[in-house]
Amino acid sequence: MKRILKLIIIWLITVIILLVSGCGNKSKKVENTDLENTDLENTDLENTDLEYPDLEYSNLYLGEVNKDVYVNKMFQLKLNGKAHDMYVISREELGDMKEYSDTDSIQTGKDKKNYVNDMEAFDKSGAHRYVSIKIYREIEEKGMEKYIETELQKQKKEYEGEYDNAEVKLSTQTLTDKEVQSIDIRLNGEKIEYAESILYMKVDDYFIEIKVEGKDSKDIQEVLSMFVKPDYEEHVEPKYIFDVDANVKLSVGEVENGIYTNKMLNLKVDGKANDLRFRNDEEIKDKFGYNDSNRADIESVKEVLNKGDYFVDMHATTPDNKLAIAIFVYKSEYDLNTFLEKELNKLKKEFNASKKTIELFGEEIPGIEFIKVYYDGTATVDLAFIKRGKYITIISSGGEYLLAPKDGFKLFEVLDNQVEIDSDETTDSSESINEGEEVDNNFEFSIGEINNGIYTNKMFGIRFDEKTLGMKIKSREEANIKYDNTGEKKWDINEVSEILDNGDKFVDMYADIENKSILSVSIKKEDTLKDLDSYINRQMAGLKDIYNMKGEYVEIKKDKDEFLGETRTYISLHANIYGQDLYERAIYLKVGNYFAEISAFAGDELSAKQMIDTISKIEE
Repeated sequence: MKRILKLIIIWLITVIILLVSGCGNKSKKVENTDLENTDLENTDLENTDLEYPDLEYSNLYLGEVNKDVYVNKMFQLKLNGKAHDMYVISREELGDMKEYSDTDSIQTGKDKKNYVNDMEAFDKSGAHRYVSIKIYREIEEKGMEKYIETELQKQKKEYEGEYDNAEVKLSTQTLTDKEVQSIDIRLNGEKIEYAESILYMKVDDYFIEIKVEGKDSKDIQEVLSMFVKPDYEEHVEPKYIFDVDANVKLSVGEVENGIYTNKMLNLKVDGKANDLRFRNDEEIKDKFGYNDSNRADIESVKEVLNKGDYFVDMHATTPDNKLAIAIFVYKSEYDLNTFLEKELNKLKKEFNASKKTIELFGEEIPGIEFIKVYYDGTATVDLAFIKRGKYITIISSGGEYLLAPKDGFKLFEVLDNQVEIDSDETTDSSESINEGEEVDNNFEFSIGEINNGIYTNKMFGIRFDEKTLGMKIKSREEANIKYDNTGEKKWDINEVSEILDNGDKFVDMYADIENKSILSVSIKKEDTLKDLDSYINRQMAGLKDIYNMKGEYVEIKKDKDEFLGETRTYISLHANIYGQDLYERAIYLKVGNYFAEISAFAGDELSAKQMIDTISKIEE
């Protein structure tokens, strides 16, 4: 059907405009020509006013669109697209589209283009219900009545001549409590069901044509009920507060009867209504990394946050896993923008992330977007940031299709309009970040040295002799080619400090056995995580994610063993890649806010352990 095809084309064109140009082209520059032969869209509406009597029309009769809300004061009409989950396209944006209507823009337009395409709107969920508004200027007596009669005959000819089950009649509809003339078109066949109503209303020598299309009469009535008078006070969600500096009482969310709520964040997600599955805490920790937090014990959550780690308050997915949302809570001494910049810097390294303006609760806020590339597809992810005192929350929304982030954010609702301020909670030493963690500041940052096949790093107090196990130490240039493929870096302490300050890893030593087994020492600087165990947990989650993105099953575990005369935590990893077993063993050291990762890769677990054990203490 031509009209269904039109809806699809409208949807595709609008999506392209929203995604590519961000609906940003607001050009008002148009040409003035003879009114009888030209669409009013092509006149300079900005400079038209009733103060100039020689002009034949006025922009006072035209509507305006602002953030998906259409208002026409002269015709006393308002359509709130945000409240009704519809895209609303302004006449400026429609001016960027080519003519696509099968009947209106081509035939009627050729006969008499004395109208303005004032607005179009359609469901965000797809081209199901559609609205268009045209403003006409009467150029003869009883112009609206004659136009309606002509339009009625045209529609009868089109539908009743083609479909046996078509009904086209002149009727009336109720619009904002007024009874107005309408041409009603209905198709009620076994294979085709379609409804359209074209409403007309006149003010002075202008009249408006409102075309509503849908599947059936119910769709038509639902759309018409969306129109209200401009001064009508619609239900509007409470204005959400994204940034609160005052102390806020820490609380975690809870899921009850399929509904997630968090009082501190004033957030709610109805999983029952939106067919979501909320993951339990064990599933969350398995995916995002283990820590000692217990949702039922708020003090344990505080302890985790004080170490610089995050707490995953909620994670939910659709049954087909094509859309996922999550909430991460951090404790930070940074302001919201600084925190966002630091997260952006981390994500740039892994996913080429960039800043993005995100719409949440009708507000535009700064956020981050990135794409994760998996072996079988991609996931588009957006991050929104909320601050509650010293707690910063990241809302993650994403999925397998391009509009998944936007769909995910639409699932969040404002719980109420209150922010619970905690006058008793103060930022004293007991609540400071990294509470109880001994921070060693009595050190001088240094990188390792390689002399005659022997590697030493005085800052971490470790030593390795390449003759052990017959390994060969590579040059710094070979080891760090990821960060410099020009060969121009000197790899002195200043260049290494710059790399670490940018959030990158520096390979301090890299040795292998005939390009098979590998032993390496990498250094990383951490501004947030100061606790060694939390850092290790985060590395485990990161490693698992890397292998999952490649579609490779990996077994990863954390255990303890003797290393450098002490019992230390290590990570053990096993993967089978193209039929070949790969074992990795990694152990971590910490000095100040610098972490050393000592990793061994081998074809069996014992060989990986033996390589780690070749690292010894520097003799005092």
